[in-house]
Amino acid sequence: MAGSRAELLGKIRLALAKPSLEHHHGRQPEISPIRELFASAYPSDSLIEKFRTEFERVSGNLAVCKNSDLVVDTIKDLILSSCFKQVAVSKHEVCRRLYLLEKLRTELPEVQFWGEDIDSENSFERLSLRGAVAQVQLSITGAEYLVADIGSILMAAGTQASRQISLLPSTHLVIATPDQIFPNMAELFLRIHEQYGENLPGSALTLITGPSRTADIEKVLIKGVHGPTRLLAILLADHD
Repeated sequence: MAGSRAELLGKIRLALAKPSLEHHHGRQPEISPIRELFASAYPSDSLIEKFRTEFERVSGNLAVCKNSDLVVDTIKDLILSSCFKQVAVSKHEVCRRLYLLEKLRTELPEVQFWGEDIDSENSFERLSLRGAVAQVQLSITGAEYLVADIGSILMAAGTQASRQISLLPSTHLVIATPDQIFPNMAELFLRIHEQYGENLPGSALTLITGPSRTADIEKVLIKGVHGPTRLLAILLADHD
């Protein structure tokens, strides 16, 4: 018995010391067979509805806007109807392209808006920003990708937005476009691999699936413990 155990452990040590090539992390899998294996059953024109269905299944709320003016009007209605007094806006490309911070400051002067300036090297300024974002009721950001079949949002932390702006406020609103929707995780990560290789975008990738939810051993569900209690999304259909 002891001899069999020693022989088995010896084989395990040998395998760990000299892993076979097909399981080696340095070997890249063939992209085409993987894409065929995980090919989506959803045509591109139905990805929006698939994302909506799954996003709402995990307690998210989605609005589709035909143009940028409707996006701004929708956000204004949200701020006023929810009585938000402090709002943070990220530096995502879509927020800058819509001049979101400037327009909202002009049209809602009674609301305090924060632009997340995370480029500062001053640790005191960054700490002050964190404290300010923690008091915000609504954060508005872009996103890198959306995943249709699980209704999830993928964000990359970087100079355009930190992780804190999507985690600290009680409500998080994401603005995205239909061409950012991928059918499933497999096709999404294939795209990331093709686009970035080993140099992944940002300092961290965060996959957000619905509002923050935590359950204890008695299955008591509590929202908002580790993140926002509300997750909203706007799809800008006409983003040319």
